[in-house]
Amino acid sequence: MNCMPTRVWRPSRFSAVVITFFVLFIALQAAYSEEVAPPVEPAKVTTAPGGARISTRPFSHIALGVTAGSLGVGVEAATPLSRRTNLRVDGHFFNYSQTLTQDGVSYNGNLRLRDARASYDFYPFGGGFRLSGGVALYNQFNVKALASVPAGQTITFNNVDYYSSAADPLKGTATIGYANQVAPTFTFGWGNAIPRSGRRLAFPVEIGAAYTGTPAFNLAMTGSACSPTPATCGVVTTFDGFQSNLNIERNKITNDIRPLRFYPIINAGVTYRF
Repeated sequence: MNCMPTRVWRPSRFSAVVITFFVLFIALQAAYSEEVAPPVEPAKVTTAPGGARISTRPFSHIALGVTAGSLGVGVEAATPLSRRTNLRVDGHFFNYSQTLTQDGVSYNGNLRLRDARASYDFYPFGGGFRLSGGVALYNQFNVKALASVPAGQTITFNNVDYYSSAADPLKGTATIGYANQVAPTFTFGWGNAIPRSGRRLAFPVEIGAAYTGTPAFNLAMTGSACSPTPATCGVVTTFDGFQSNLNIERNKITNDIRPLRFYPIINAGVTYRF
């Protein structure tokens, strides 16, 4: 049995909720498009140069909102820089823990996300579509898993089977973490937190990625392992071939998670302009 952390979490129910939430906000954004402004009397509309219905001088307005998505739950603030650009800052956090038993191995895992980001939003067509470049100033993504292997339970490293000793059962720890605390980001999306039409409520969504660098992976085992043929047992630090096979397994998992250097960003939220 492999102590890979990728087998620890399968939050399918949570993922379904996130996807449903995201699709709902896309629908809300489409229904609340900036191209359809609320009816007003022409005499009461103050039109700024360029056709905007509100002032777009730098920092003339501020919008606050809440978001949810692949970065977790968060808050954001935005302010205009020009008719077609905004400055936006946001922060997110997410914790998820789960304990489960699979193939006789008991896992206790925890996922922890923290993110603070500053973005420059550009609306090339003057409507709701935007392109955003930014930087995550404090990027933290940590996965930790503890595994206990009951006596007699078999695990496999580098296609070699070992089983847990009855006198000193195997235990394992696995971690994934990003060393980079600064990560560039790029997203595209729909919705302006500072609606130029003069509305106060908006439902922005965004899709993109952060370049976080290759995550660091570590897998360690303690206790005693036994070999079925010949039937011998020993402490894992000195048992014949165990550490070399563990190192091969560790390197394999490191290569498997290399694509995670691009962390997906999928967010949806609601903002209110003051």
